[in-house]
Amino acid sequence: MTHSCYLGVDMNEDWRDPEHPEKNPNALTYGISSNAPATIHPVDIETWKANISPTFRNYFTEEYNALVREYEKLVEKYQINKMVYESHIGFEPVIGHIYHLYERSNGERFLSLIEPDTTFWKHVGSYRLTAQYSWEGVSPSGNGSRL
Repeated sequence: MTHSCYLGVDMNEDWRDPEHPEKNPNALTYGISSNAPATIHPVDIETWKANISPTFRNYFTEEYNALVREYEKLVEKYQINKMVYESHIGFEPVIGHIYHLYERSNGERFLSLIEPDTTFWKHVGSYRLTAQYSWEGVSPSGNGSRL
């Protein structure tokens, strides 16, 4: 007959004996020596989840909203560029310069160097050609500030 002993606990005995907690100290919710913590509380995961859940949802909601805003800006840039590139351009635009988009009475749009206050055509918008050959809206006042 062999005698098995594991970490000072005789495995042949009933080591779950509540009258002898020192036989299985890891299963106790309290310490059995002066070096042990006063009480050991199991972590309440459901409470933790409930406390973290609003923060978690808020983080992803904010990230989603930021992506939506970026997408809307991208769509607006696309629409501006589509509108300008589909208009009649009778010259080669120079990067960094401001041009003005007008609409004739027949609905035709065209790009011009002429300032909006000196013409009778309907002013659609003022745009600057960027180094990436995309158009960005600027204020028509001539100071070049972006819209």
